[in-house]
Amino acid sequence: MRLLLFLFLFGLNTTSSLAQGIDFFHGTWEEAKELAKKEDKLIFIDAFATWCGPCKRMAKDAFPKKEVGDVYNRYFINVKLDMEKGDGLVFRTEYPVSAFPTLYFIGPDGKVVHRQVGAQGAEQLIRLAQFALAKVDNSDDYATQFDAGDHNPELTLSYITALNKAGKPSLKVVNTYLDEQENMESPENLKIIFEGTTEADSRVFDLLIKHRSAIESMVGKQRVAERIELACSATLMKAIEFNVAYLFELVKTTMKTHVPERSSDFALDANMQFYSGAADMPAYFKACEAYGKAKAKLDPMAVNGLANRLLQQYPGEPNGLKVAAKLATQAGKQVTSYDPFLTLAQILNKQGNVKKAKKAALIARKRAEGDDRVIQYIDALLEEF
Repeated sequence: MRLLLFLFLFGLNTTSSLAQGIDFFHGTWEEAKELAKKEDKLIFIDAFATWCGPCKRMAKDAFPKKEVGDVYNRYFINVKLDMEKGDGLVFRTEYPVSAFPTLYFIGPDGKVVHRQVGAQGAEQLIRLAQFALAKVDNSDDYATQFDAGDHNPELTLSYITALNKAGKPSLKVVNTYLDEQENMESPENLKIIFEGTTEADSRVFDLLIKHRSAIESMVGKQRVAERIELACSATLMKAIEFNVAYLFELVKTTMKTHVPERSSDFALDANMQFYSGAADMPAYFKACEAYGKAKAKLDPMAVNGLANRLLQQYPGEPNGLKVAAKLATQAGKQVTSYDPFLTLAQILNKQGNVKKAKKAALIARKRAEGDDRVIQYIDALLEEF
């Protein structure tokens, strides 16, 4: 569970990359079940109704969070089902839904692992993921056999896979097995190297790179690239946890060398995560500014989200507020949504610039026409200003 908890603790200080938030499956319910069987994953189901207010808020405020997506996209097949039409009606014939939203975690065999009624925040969603994964953790069954000396490839691969799914460390098991092997190029060993690659600063990672072509022919180039990035992310977490600058630079260089098409986005996020974790505020604010410059046109709402985060986390930091105002302004130029100007109004007010804060709030109010709840909130802010 350490990996999942770490994703939450440090994910709060990051913004989204291109894969922001939960990536929901776009096929049918039957196709989702087939995919879950193929990948041996739990299915996470958001059973919602279109008129449900809490459902809408969770979809708007929790599902898009990067720290939530990091967990759910790795461990689950994610499905949204409208309970009043289509596949949702089929789903309800087997799985009871009497309140909205209802969140289900269902195994590849169709059995319910956990059921939760009610909207959840980002932290609650991650803890639900931890709870569901713990309930299907069968790594202890394999551990008994492996520790007794049964190191056959099939059992070892199942053991490593079970450990990874449960968020438990697997490198010791991988290395114990590989120490006994003479031929690393056998199909069984290549599969174990692929599944066992969880950190970039490891012997197993080096073996993945050495035998990359052969492994790509088995699992595909995209899955290998994703595994490399996942391993780099795990080592980045270690760098942050122990404040090791060498590892921080290593993962950026590794991404640039082995997954160049993702290296720029990775570096933008990595810089913000590491400097925030190290409490190096000047470097962190500079990294945030760099993120805004690179992403304002590509993902303006993510840039606005970062501005909001700076406002919430560093309301008394002049430099932080200055960067936050710049980010919100950049985002506001790219979208017609009220959000960036609402963010900017609150930042300007914190800076003591009430006149400009009111002006930004009025722009936000005009853009929010038709949304009475937002207009009431902005009016309250204007009164406060």
